[in-house]
Amino acid sequence: MCDAAERIEAGEHPFAIARLATGYVTLCATQYFRGYTFFAARSCVREVYDLPAAERATHLHEMAEVAHALDRAFSPRKMNCEALGNGVPHLHWHLIPRYDSDPHPRGPVWEDLSFLRQFWLGGSQPDESTDDARRAILAELRRGDVQIEREFVDT
Repeated sequence: MCDAAERIEAGEHPFAIARLATGYVTLCATQYFRGYTFFAARSCVREVYDLPAAERATHLHEMAEVAHALDRAFSPRKMNCEALGNGVPHLHWHLIPRYDSDPHPRGPVWEDLSFLRQFWLGGSQPDESTDDARRAILAELRRGDVQIEREFVDT
């Protein structure tokens, strides 16, 4: 995650959307679930409770606002918000819009083998639909209750 932050700041991360006060918003390379986004903490901590109290409150608020932006941009049936970190022990959130059209709309994404194959193989290269999704998310972040420190999307 720290390497990804360096790539984002250098303008070399093709899925980057925005830097907020406490984290980076990036579209997941695997768009099996349209709008799947990460919100990664800027602080190099393992757990949300490792953040100082004031930063933790801001981080949780920003995470909720990113999820709300996804809801406005994509109108899912449900939003899954997960902070796992079993494989990458740096605080980051998987914000996964869920739709009635999902292959398994009522089950956890981690039980969908087709999704897992795509996710672990690294997803896809950015294309026009990726750029459209990034622009839609950024537009909704601008409408939300967050301060965007830097934008990484050409509008």
